[in-house]
Amino acid sequence: MKNTSWLLVTILVFSSCSHVSRYIASEPISPPEFDDLLLASKSILEDVGDAQFPGECVNYLKSLETKIDKIDVKSIPLAELAKDAEEIASLSWEIRSTLHSRLSEVDKDCALQMQSNFRQFRFIEDYTLELRRKVAHKTPSEIKFQEQPVPILDSTPDFYEARVNGELKFESGDLLITRGLSFMSAMIARLGKRATQFSHVVMVYKDPDTNQMKTIESYVGVGVAFYDLDFALKNENARILWLRAKDKKLANEAAKKMGELVKKRALEKNPIKYDYELNFDDPSTMSCAEVSQVGFQLVDSSFKIPFYPNEIIAGTSVAERLKLKAGATYEPGDMEIDPRFELIGEFQDLRLTRDSRQKDAIMTAVFDWMENKGYKLHDSTKSKMAGGVIYSVRRTFIWPLVKRVLGLDDFSKEIPRNMLSTVTLIGELGEEIHQHLKARDEAFEKTHGVPMSYLDFYQALEEIRQNDLKLYSNKKTKKQAKIHKLIRAD
Repeated sequence: MKNTSWLLVTILVFSSCSHVSRYIASEPISPPEFDDLLLASKSILEDVGDAQFPGECVNYLKSLETKIDKIDVKSIPLAELAKDAEEIASLSWEIRSTLHSRLSEVDKDCALQMQSNFRQFRFIEDYTLELRRKVAHKTPSEIKFQEQPVPILDSTPDFYEARVNGELKFESGDLLITRGLSFMSAMIARLGKRATQFSHVVMVYKDPDTNQMKTIESYVGVGVAFYDLDFALKNENARILWLRAKDKKLANEAAKKMGELVKKRALEKNPIKYDYELNFDDPSTMSCAEVSQVGFQLVDSSFKIPFYPNEIIAGTSVAERLKLKAGATYEPGDMEIDPRFELIGEFQDLRLTRDSRQKDAIMTAVFDWMENKGYKLHDSTKSKMAGGVIYSVRRTFIWPLVKRVLGLDDFSKEIPRNMLSTVTLIGELGEEIHQHLKARDEAFEKTHGVPMSYLDFYQALEEIRQNDLKLYSNKKTKKQAKIHKLIRAD
């Protein structure tokens, strides 16, 4: 009995020390100042691992978000940043990993606040590593993705690696939450009320016949299909978040069931088409997110993902044009705060993170204009043609000739007219704004030695909007306005 008592005491002591508290219960935890980014990062890591943290989570992380937003990148000593960048980025990743590991301990408000902070810490990691490694920034058109080494295997920072004997070990049922490089991807990442940094969900699948690792994915114009794992890892992604269900048996069965369904539908010559309406109540068609959702529910109907659904906001011009219903939805980025999944690793392509950062800021601003300034999208000649004559010709036998003569990109006949015109318009609007923002970002770097932060982006984007509005509002200069021809308040 005495030995049993000591055993219980020992277990309690060690359990209570799993997150050691350095604060007395009456003192709230407060985030540090950012006079020294390295010291602040060390302090934050200690704070988020503290036993008292869940009770302080929302207030602490909100305060932290405000302080990070106020960091003036122009004032950061470059020599100090160059010296400490790798350690700062590593600490930032540890902070995110620690926060993620505590999702099961906190409530919804805390989890949603974590999601906002995750975006900030990714910025810190991307930004510091870009500067430290003197990255040659690229645009997506400069890279032949399928002809390069697998980026996640070739250039992932040491502190992101999840390797066994030097190799990444994917398991059937793992989820890869990715971010594409187009303005369509940026739009998808921003469709929900909670902005995220991801646009696509990939389910890893081990083929039982060949034992090869593949993926199950759904793409616009293609629907649900199998892909080689290397193809998926070489796809046009700025970042990949790697998650694994804590219930590995469930995940393995989910991938198996989904694989069986895809094969069955293919044999019946009735492949699963893409779900353009994002109707998560009808599994006959599936978006990329629905593949994972349906897969898990085929095994356990009570296992619904995501744990914290996002929300489509009624009335935005994009939602109206795409005919999306207001209410709960599954945004790919929602998976980063699902407590039933472990964070295995993450990859970011530093050649493309700056481009992605600019596009993130642009689409955030565009949605803000729609939600808070009454702006609506207005078709251009190009988007009208895409949803009109080009859409119609695509369904005829003369399409190959028209495509070649006009130099048009091919697209699936299945893509709805409204989606084709909207995606065309978003791409045109995004590229127009991107020209201005990219030029300002480069000029900023020449002057201050560092690129813009998100706060700098948003200030610049508001100036760009106001300058274009002045042109549009003046009869003499109206034709010079480019942005307000495509989006404006009526």
